[in-house]
Amino acid sequence: MKNFVSDLIKVSKPASYLPLEVNLPKISFKERDIRFVLSYPDFYEIGMSHFGGKIIYHVLNNLTDFALCHRVYLPKPDMQKFLKEKDIPLYAIESLRSVKDYDVLAFSLLTELVYTNVLKILELSKVPLKREERKENDPVVLAGGTCTFNPVPLSPFIDIFVIGDGEEVLIEIASLLKEKKDKGWSRQDFLEKARHIEGVYIPAFGKYRVKRRVFHSFDVKYFPVKPVVPSVETVHDRIVVEAVRGCLRGCRYCQAGFTYRPYRERSVKEVVFLIDKVFESTGYEEASLLALSISDHSKFNDLIPEVISFCYQKMIGLSLPSMRVKGFNPDLATQLLQLKKTGFTIAPEAATERLRKVINKDLTNDDIFSLVEGLFERGWSKLKFYFMIGLPTERDEDIEAITELLYQVHKISRKYKGRKHLAAGFSIFVPKPFTPFQWERFISIDEAKRKIDFIKKNAPRSFKLRFHTPEISFLEAVLTRGDEKVADAVYEAYKLGAMLDGWDEYFEFSIWEKAFEKAGVNLDKVFQGFDIGEELPWDFVDGGVSKKFLLRELEKAYREEKTPDCRIVGCHGCGSCTSYEIKKIKELPIPERIEFNVPPKPKRDFPLKSKIALFFEKRGYSRYLSLLDLTRVFTRAFRRAGIPLRYQGKFNPHPRFTILLGIPTGVESLQEIVEIELSEEFKMDESTIELLNQFLPAGLRFLSWKEIERKESLLRKVKVEYKISGEIYKEKAEDILKADRLVGRKGKEVSVKEFVENFMIEDGVITLTLKVLAGRTLNVQDFLFWLGKDFSSVSVERKVMVVE
Repeated sequence: MKNFVSDLIKVSKPASYLPLEVNLPKISFKERDIRFVLSYPDFYEIGMSHFGGKIIYHVLNNLTDFALCHRVYLPKPDMQKFLKEKDIPLYAIESLRSVKDYDVLAFSLLTELVYTNVLKILELSKVPLKREERKENDPVVLAGGTCTFNPVPLSPFIDIFVIGDGEEVLIEIASLLKEKKDKGWSRQDFLEKARHIEGVYIPAFGKYRVKRRVFHSFDVKYFPVKPVVPSVETVHDRIVVEAVRGCLRGCRYCQAGFTYRPYRERSVKEVVFLIDKVFESTGYEEASLLALSISDHSKFNDLIPEVISFCYQKMIGLSLPSMRVKGFNPDLATQLLQLKKTGFTIAPEAATERLRKVINKDLTNDDIFSLVEGLFERGWSKLKFYFMIGLPTERDEDIEAITELLYQVHKISRKYKGRKHLAAGFSIFVPKPFTPFQWERFISIDEAKRKIDFIKKNAPRSFKLRFHTPEISFLEAVLTRGDEKVADAVYEAYKLGAMLDGWDEYFEFSIWEKAFEKAGVNLDKVFQGFDIGEELPWDFVDGGVSKKFLLRELEKAYREEKTPDCRIVGCHGCGSCTSYEIKKIKELPIPERIEFNVPPKPKRDFPLKSKIALFFEKRGYSRYLSLLDLTRVFTRAFRRAGIPLRYQGKFNPHPRFTILLGIPTGVESLQEIVEIELSEEFKMDESTIELLNQFLPAGLRFLSWKEIERKESLLRKVKVEYKISGEIYKEKAEDILKADRLVGRKGKEVSVKEFVENFMIEDGVITLTLKVLAGRTLNVQDFLFWLGKDFSSVSVERKVMVVE
């Protein structure tokens, strides 16, 4: 399997397909009997941002001594082509072993739009797509996540569904697999026993009553304090601490608000402790508190000052998730600017108070405008709003009210100096299982487009508008409430080439139209909704919240009545809490006002005290790290090692260091140089070098250091040596290196002769020594271009040398 690595230069971002991460578990494949490979079925950059996957990864690797967990993601189209051309099965990042070598292939499903991605991963892994076609030695295919509350659309392809929280149930499944191996059970024996685990659904046995699994303890030992840190850029690459799980606000469109119940929260002490531990193991520059509504934390007014204080000390920016607007003091938002200059998000969802009563959103227009006024008064310039269109009972005047609300915000913004960055995002309401709106219709695509066109035409031009694609939202609406025929359509769409349906650039609606027609899916049902009395495809699943309660909430929606949080008025009898939890919730009251105080922080000063040049090598897999990747990796390593970096920038400070003569992706190097600026006196020694090397990915290693003058740079004292191996015509190379000027690969004239100090060509190897003049030198990629070569056809090694 590992022989293909040298050819990965042919694909984009090759580092995302290799074990080039920090904090990888030091557990070999053969060391443990039970092997899981976990997949968020999207690109690496998306999947690595999924916090739930980090929890499962931690639980299996650290809370058992017999199971391990590795990861696999959906390769990008160019990598898929590469794998097929070379007949390489999809492999796990940690081991570079085929997915087929593992006992379990587990998918995390947070959106229905990845269903065809699941089938593509199975195909690339050479695992039979349909569960009845799998043999004894094929991996057990498992799926968990919010989408599994209606498992029917994926039932033909999944052996085991985990419905609800996965922390404990995954350990139970792993233990049962170990027993299977120890006792020589068949695949069927294992499945028959697994069906009795609470929260597990086995579609091979038909529809039977399944109760959602709830993780009641919320114990910190299940928290991933040492997560895998990517070297390449990902969507959300930061400290994430789940401060709250569950929500009792009861927004009637929100599936997570009902399926994540009961409400659980961590203490202020626990949250700060976990941020500290994750920072120690990652060096991350930003932190986020995960919650459906963080300002409902019972100790919110104590929590935020504590977190801000810690983050300020460690130079960590803080991002907060959704906070309720009602009762929010704009002065509090200003205090957040002590950590990071950012924007403020307001999510009215609907623009009329009538429609907000329908969806149970406790918010008035006066609340919104008062907050907007307060934010602009205090110097905020970036505001973003979120709305839904197509909500139940929505009328034309509700859509008109959106543009009127935006105009009012625009009008308020004009009263204050400075450029304002105003944005509004619009999603299309998708009725979800286990919500009061699970029976509702999805508006037609034409109706959605008409409403979008109205908003585009009538909204103020000062707002940047973003809309979900109606066809993609329609697909989500079909899949989320789908039955067996929709499962057939998923298979048909996949065979027709559907993949990456959540991405506008890859989505092809015509494929799905053909698939729905061939599978005989009744699309009228999507636009009409379900009758209250009819059986729903997911009715065999006990989602925690009772159907009786959901119907009661639906009736209240049509009466335009609100249901307060049960921590305010007492238990509403939704069915999700135990008697103990109902009693316990009284000890976690919602703060009456969002009101905390963070004393002003002293102005930070980062004087340039000293400067150090660190010499490092970049070999093996790490040759695929880009310059930006190296910058990211080094920043975190320096922070973890406690090196007093000098920072620059008032609102979003960044450390001052420079990697000299940035090395191209794909080139190995025996020696490179990074110069770092320090704001305090610091003595570099061998122990610091050893410590730093513990925080670097495979193949990247610091070698030595040199103290330099504060205004000095070794860039004035270096030359570069390349060794280029491959099938090269000696005469052609000599002609190039003796030339005065040539046109480079980007069409610009490039100086050659002035940079070439010396070269030698012997046994197919070019040794090329280049001068560095005014911080510049000859780009080796131009030289390869003139040779008619690139990094996929030759091997290139570099060394940056200091000339005293």
